[in-house]
Amino acid sequence: MIRKLLLVAVTALLVGAVGCRHRCCHLNHPANRPQPFLPDAPRNPLLLPPAGVPTSPAPEGQPGPSGFTPPATLDPLNPAPKGNGPQVLFPDPLPGGSSSRPTQPGAPGILGAPVKPETAEPPKTAYTKVKDGLFAGRKPTLDGFDALKNAGFRSVVYLHTAGTDVSAIKDMAATRGLAFHAIETTPESLADASTEFNRVVADRRNRPAYVFGEDDLRAGAMWYLHLRTVDSLGDDVARLRAKPLGLSDQGDEGRVFALAIQRVLETK
Repeated sequence: MIRKLLLVAVTALLVGAVGCRHRCCHLNHPANRPQPFLPDAPRNPLLLPPAGVPTSPAPEGQPGPSGFTPPATLDPLNPAPKGNGPQVLFPDPLPGGSSSRPTQPGAPGILGAPVKPETAEPPKTAYTKVKDGLFAGRKPTLDGFDALKNAGFRSVVYLHTAGTDVSAIKDMAATRGLAFHAIETTPESLADASTEFNRVVADRRNRPAYVFGEDDLRAGAMWYLHLRTVDSLGDDVARLRAKPLGLSDQGDEGRVFALAIQRVLETK
């Protein structure tokens, strides 16, 4: 009996010194106990709420699902909350933005209301400067003669067709103190008309002079001959300057005037 007790005591001492190698004791060791699954930390800095958790904000003053209580409503004119929560700072409004506009309707903004461009009234008579003291344009109206007088013109030169009654235009010019010169300008009389035109516009007492024709074709032919015979310009330059003034060789009358111009130049 004593030997059995000694054997049991020795066995207990060995187990205590070496440790139990039984399966149940091995699994109960802290290092071998099963651990709960822990997912890896997300690499994206933007954290998404877990599935099943509502993301809409909780009513004001009530805690949300995570225990967060939203702050009280902020005063739009005072960024500090009404409660005792942390102060929230908002950026200053941008100039010209909706938040920087005045609340009163009709009040001007920072830059003021858009300015409507002022449209100047077109002149009664438009004219083009051909050279010093000589201007060209269309046949003026009644108000056009007033505009010419107010602009400082001294005379008008009218290039008309054969048999034209010029009395009405002469009266409109005379009542405004403008010297009136009427020159019949046709393909048949183009040589004499060119000579008379050069004489009138050469007189300094008539300048500034406003020259207009019954139509653009007569005025263009007269200006072309003046540039060739008085200013001694070449054909290309004279045509380039006279074309905007009415020079043309198109149509039946244009071709007739072109032949008349050639005859005049051959005699110079």
